[in-house]
Amino acid sequence: MRVFKLSGVTAESMANDLAAHAVDFSFAAAAPKLTETPLLVLTSDDGGAGHADELVRAIRAKGGQRVTEKHVATDHGWSDRRIELETDVITWLGQLH
Repeated sequence: MRVFKLSGVTAESMANDLAAHAVDFSFAAAAPKLTETPLLVLTSDDGGAGHADELVRAIRAKGGQRVTEKHVATDHGWSDRRIELETDVITWLGQLH
């Protein structure tokens, strides 16, 4: 397990670390560890849906089947859809066994 320390970290050193470990930090690398974990993947129109789609594809490619996805046309903070967000999360949690 890699240990991260913030002492002496700069924006440049963080960027360099991310670039050097892009494969290790990718969704594809995380997918095998998430195949048995129930996941609720909620996306909005904030530009991150593609990354979430990548994660879901990678998890399913590794045999993960416990993924629920939903995209909602709203902003990053779900400002105009917060009740829907709450309902989706509570409903999903209620379906876990």
